[in-house]
Amino acid sequence: MIQLKPGGVYLYSPKGIDRERLMLVTSAAGICDSRRRFITGLTVLAAPDGDTLTVPITVGGARRYVNTTQPMRLIRDWFLEDHGTISPQELEAVRAMRRLAEDL
Repeated sequence: MIQLKPGGVYLYSPKGIDRERLMLVTSAAGICDSRRRFITGLTVLAAPDGDTLTVPITVGGARRYVNTTQPMRLIRDWFLEDHGTISPQELEAVRAMRRLAEDL
């Protein structure tokens, strides 16, 4: 099992669904380090989607985007590959936009 961390970007492959995608883990370190089956994350997009609550991030030297309006509960066992970690400043920007998105 992959060791998940806040701000980590991972390949996620839901069982029974043929749709792998990159996900950004947004759960706190205590949740990531726990034995909880679920963590919280956001889908990493290849292109901006035009939403004002989308945050640009850098993953593996490539520009990517995270729409903060659609958090998901993700099953820990379905993470396959570590693709790197975003900067602390980017993670804080994602969390700040996430707080704004909660007002929708």
